[in-house]
Amino acid sequence: MRRMQLVELEDLPWMPAAIRDGGTDLLDLGFDRLGFYRGVVPKLAALLDRTGRTQVIDVCSGGGGGALYAIRALRDEGREDVRFVLTDRYPNEAGRARVAARSDPRLVYRDEPVDALAVPAELDGVRTMWGALHHFPPEAVTALVASMVADGKPLAFFDVAASPALRRLPGALAPLMMGVNMTALFVGSFFLVPFVRPLRASRFALTYLVPLIPALVAWDGTVSAIRAYAPEELLAIARAVPGGDAYDWDAGVAGSALYFTGCPRAA
Repeated sequence: MRRMQLVELEDLPWMPAAIRDGGTDLLDLGFDRLGFYRGVVPKLAALLDRTGRTQVIDVCSGGGGGALYAIRALRDEGREDVRFVLTDRYPNEAGRARVAARSDPRLVYRDEPVDALAVPAELDGVRTMWGALHHFPPEAVTALVASMVADGKPLAFFDVAASPALRRLPGALAPLMMGVNMTALFVGSFFLVPFVRPLRASRFALTYLVPLIPALVAWDGTVSAIRAYAPEELLAIARAVPGGDAYDWDAGVAGSALYFTGCPRAA
């Protein structure tokens, strides 16, 4: 089965924020509890060391998930100098609350919407993205990488990795796989919601009274696996963008997490 660019519900502009944020908050919690990004944070640390940068501009931050995990991991290693600026096209209320609760002067969530394809010039630093790259079709990934290369920015993207087993699955079996996975995510959502912070009445209502958040998690979580990129696909895109030959590219998988980094060769 090849990668398919299906639609995730959270990408729909008319999706109510309470449902979109409720779903992304739940997925972030699951990734955090599993330590999903544990194996790829060293890739970010190495890029910071190589470039001498101390500021990270995170795009498509959502509820903060991966970025908050990364800054905690870096702090645990004594990296108190790194500043994170979280941004999103649809700033997440719960994400901003989580950032505020940390009272970390080197961690901010930008209130103004930021498009990952048009990051304001004043936001200078290593550009990261956690768990969102699969939302972009190949032509948008090309535009995303090209914009960062044109700006001369180092980048580090982390996401769900394409499953080799899933890629080998005959397309005819895709509906069966999706049904099983959606059922597991839908049921699991009911158990995880009480652990999401900060607590919100809307999240409980949209889970236990009208289960719209579990429905979004079930669909989007399953589609994410189908939309996930393989390292070689990202390297092919990066090497083809204008100026890409002036960058050192690296991509691979650590555990189930995908990493994709690029650094100007002069850095």
